Amino acid sequence: MAAGYTSFFKYERLPEPLLRFHMRRKYVNPRTGLSRAGPYDAYKHKCDDVRVGLVTGTSISGLAEKFMQHLKNGHGYYKGFCNVFKVNDFIFDNEMKKEINDKDNDVLSNIENAYFELAEKLPDKSSIIIILNDETINRNYVKIKAIRFKYSKKTIRLQLIKRSTLEKALKDSMMLDFTLFNVATAIYAKLGGTPWILDQQLIPAGVFIGIAFTRPKIVAFNNKAKEIFYYGILTVYNKYGRYIDMSVRGIKIELSKNLKIRGTKGLYIPKSHMVEMLKQVIGTYFPPVVIIHKSARFHIDEKEAVKQVLGSRGIDYALIHIESSNPYRGYGEDIYGKTVVRGDLILDTELNNRAILFTTGCTQSDYGIQKRGRPGTPRPLELEVEENTTPYSVEDFAKQVFGLTKLDWNTTDLEVRMPITIKYARRVAALASYLTAYSGITDIRDLM
Repeated sequence: MAAGYTSFFKYERLPEPLLRFHMRRKYVNPRTGLSRAGPYDAYKHKCDDVRVGLVTGTSISGLAEKFMQHLKNGHGYYKGFCNVFKVNDFIFDNEMKKEINDKDNDVLSNIENAYFELAEKLPDKSSIIIILNDETINRNYVKIKAIRFKYSKKTIRLQLIKRSTLEKALKDSMMLDFTLFNVATAIYAKLGGTPWILDQQLIPAGVFIGIAFTRPKIVAFNNKAKEIFYYGILTVYNKYGRYIDMSVRGIKIELSKNLKIRGTKGLYIPKSHMVEMLKQVIGTYFPPVVIIHKSARFHIDEKEAVKQVLGSRGIDYALIHIESSNPYRGYGEDIYGKTVVRGDLILDTELNNRAILFTTGCTQSDYGIQKRGRPGTPRPLELEVEENTTPYSVEDFAKQVFGLTKLDWNTTDLEVRMPITIKYARRVAALASYLTAYSGITDIRDLM
């Protein structure tokens, strides 16, 4: 390095967060932890009988049933639902299976009718797996997920699987093990279980809030054009690292079309709505610290609301803009195929409020760093701390975001890009118009 050279950036590698499983055993990889220890709260569900329904297309009925048998009895590294999750029984039979024509023009009605029929037979907190062709799921994902909110007698959650995923899994042993772990973990979570928690606390006590938006839709009302959009809120309550509670809410906003908002970059929560939301959150959790993640920059209305509600009550807060669409790319060492490692962090030492965090790339497993097996160049997250009254630094916030990528119980993959705060805020925003029966508030397990 030349004399007098000044670096404006600092590099470090964050270690992959450890997860805690049954009997307080710790592992980096969710599949390793579930296989060797079992889910974190196995003691709560050891007497449970887990009943599952199946809705599938007639053309793939045989393949779907074969997958269900593997889900129950096991395959390869996945040793079967009861062995892995330590429940009393896993029950699936022909009475819990409905075949539909998924190429029918009225396919949504077919799915809904099949769901309602199975839901009547299943006990509370059961799941229905829906396996259909890719086009049907891609085109109707949100509407299919929303069917769950039309049935209020019991909590019967949905798990969607595409035909292409099913066929690939049944042709590849490693892919099948991976898919079985993913689906089984989601089912366990949806019955109310906690597959794993972070071993180290994110903060001693406090709340993380994620905010994301849908794209505005133009509608006509009383001969006037309005733009309607929904925003999603995910609240993660962390108490001394021992208790995680996650709830979501979706809210509708109407704006004059004259504002000409395009996409989601310029969207924000009006001050009155933001004040109301924050009062609800602190009224429920009484947190000493509130950290807010947003997929767009914070607006002055949002900042004023935060100061009014949190600042006036002496509650420390931080506003973190998490930008996933950025021009940055990273390349690593030759030994890892010139691919960065998940956890690589670049800090802006000049501004002290900005960082580049890689949450995809080569992974730090329980057996050391593993080369990346998928194509493409990892895309990082750009973190910008817009306001901060907490004692935490931008490095601390990066560690928190990194940890929150590990609390997604809908996958056992190590390479998860987005923290759950943003990922599920986006999902609830998409589902917000269907949440009226729940006063706009539901559990994160409904979104998996």
